[in-house]
Amino acid sequence: MQSLKIELIKDNSLQALQELEEKRLIRIVKEPKSNSYALPRSEIDEEDFKKWVEYIEDSPTISLTEAEQKWAAQKEKLQKLTR
Repeated sequence: MQSLKIELIKDNSLQALQELEEKRLIRIVKEPKSNSYALPRSEIDEEDFKKWVEYIEDSPTISLTEAEQKWAAQKEKLQKLTR
């Protein structure tokens, strides 16, 4: 399972997501299980920042080419579902 945080821009954006949820293609999570330091929030102390950097450095990575390929495939699937 992959998680993604999005910002809704247009008034009908939530409705479109809810329709995908009704089709059991996505699940809308009201409160995320973990905080991401990449997102706006209160300040963190130096120790938490160091732990976050260590965690990110130890996380698996993929090449930009591979990420673009995965996104292209996922984008195509989503476009087919919303037509």
